[in-house]
Amino acid sequence: MTAVSTSTTVHQLLKLALPIGSRLLTGSLEAPVNWVCSLRTRPPIFADIEGGELVLVSTSTLANYQKPLSLETIAAELIQLRAAALAVRGTIPPAAHQIAKQHNFPLITLPERTALPHVERAVQRLLTNREAQLAQRAFELEQTLQRHAASYRGLTTMLNALARMLDRPVVIHNRKGHVLSRGLPASTTGHEWDSHLALAGGAEFVRRFDLQDRAFFEDDWQIIRSPAGITVPLIHEGQLLGYLSVLSAGDAPDDFDLMALEYSERLFVRELVRQQAAEATAEHPVVRDWISDWLSSPAADDALLTLRAEKDNFRSGMWYAIVLFHWLPATDRVGGAFSPERMVKLLQTEMHQRRIQAPVGQYVDRAVLFFPLDEPQQTQRLKQMVQHLHGVLTAAAPDGKIVAGVGRAVMGLTALRESFQEAERALTLSEQMWDDSQIAFFGDLSLYELLLGVGDPKLLQSFCDHWLAPLSRYDEQHNTDLLPTLNAYFTNNGNMARTAHVLNIHRNTLVYRLSRITEIIQLDMDDSNVRLNLHLALKVRRLLDTSGSV
Repeated sequence: MTAVSTSTTVHQLLKLALPIGSRLLTGSLEAPVNWVCSLRTRPPIFADIEGGELVLVSTSTLANYQKPLSLETIAAELIQLRAAALAVRGTIPPAAHQIAKQHNFPLITLPERTALPHVERAVQRLLTNREAQLAQRAFELEQTLQRHAASYRGLTTMLNALARMLDRPVVIHNRKGHVLSRGLPASTTGHEWDSHLALAGGAEFVRRFDLQDRAFFEDDWQIIRSPAGITVPLIHEGQLLGYLSVLSAGDAPDDFDLMALEYSERLFVRELVRQQAAEATAEHPVVRDWISDWLSSPAADDALLTLRAEKDNFRSGMWYAIVLFHWLPATDRVGGAFSPERMVKLLQTEMHQRRIQAPVGQYVDRAVLFFPLDEPQQTQRLKQMVQHLHGVLTAAAPDGKIVAGVGRAVMGLTALRESFQEAERALTLSEQMWDDSQIAFFGDLSLYELLLGVGDPKLLQSFCDHWLAPLSRYDEQHNTDLLPTLNAYFTNNGNMARTAHVLNIHRNTLVYRLSRITEIIQLDMDDSNVRLNLHLALKVRRLLDTSGSV
């Protein structure tokens, strides 16, 4: 087992690493945890358990063991081995629950669609690079709140999501001190917070902040500490709308509480502004496109939503790939925002000019494009069009960068939900890994997630050096561009004419460069295994260059 220099608790895992919706069924929240692992699929199954680990198990895989195991057998064995806790994806039988309860052993249930490798990496990050995991968790919180806002679920739903993530009550006051809404954590029965919530009620709570008569400016953000907890003013266009507070009941807020307030403050400002606008124009209800409704509804509603979608050029018998575009403002931004609505209009114009019947809509702060394909194998056409659209949006954006995520081509609204999820994950990959404007396709997603799962960065560096070091040295010594040429060649699927055009060189020059590459590496470029390893090495090189380490 890899040595670590820190430890955490079950409570911190639930708050900072495990999927939102995970619940502790038995055991203590303060139980210490010093590592995480999954059970081996072959004997010796428990060989990696040295004591103090969070062990991850999926009940659907237990029957595939050479000797099928029951969850109660696993729980009993882990208790004997002094494991820290057991986290389970799937149904937990009463016998396993009873064994864990008898021994006060922490037993955690995970949401149904949890990806255990992702959980393992999140816990490892928390143990070895806490700051990175805090940033990732805050991003997850932001995404959750954005989806609730896009679904028009209101302040209470958003506050409950925040409260359950922080395991603390949260409350929003208006500027006069009246409570607009509040959220409670799942771990509380409510009565122990009554007196503390009462402390946060009324004008007396906000009067101590002494903010009523001051002027506010853009990006005027501050944390206010009080006996009740921590508070941030909610400000829009120089006006104080109210206050968002995390209540601590004397328990000092931690660094994630502060980060969560910072990430969520603007979303609650936006929700307050939206509610005020809706109240002011109640006779004109908000018009929502079918794409937003589709992504906010269960799959059971797809048949009904298909009827709405067909009025917007959607054809149920057509192949589509979901493409998501997101604008990330520059950190030193001084201009205005590049809204999702603006992106949608630009995409609609581009599709109309090319006579492509492609539904375009908005979901939270993303523009969503349904790109039609005659055949799912037409990925080159898809990539070319996404590159073009990315360029159009980048040229129109005031500052910052445009990132894009693309899912695979499928047919029907229900299958397109998976394409959307792939595009979301690809978009997140692009946002987190690269500094410049990028497009991530579903194929990149699988590859980079695989590479990120490699535990030893030195192994990746060694692989990269083995295949690319001769070319890299030659470029440095002779001031040539053989590595960029090879990368462009693979990016354009070996198409000589297109590669030459992208590199702005004559085709004969490209032929010469490829021939020189073959001479330097002394390998046959017509060999599929050679091409695969070279292409993969270029991907690894990019990953290492942008992330510093894996």
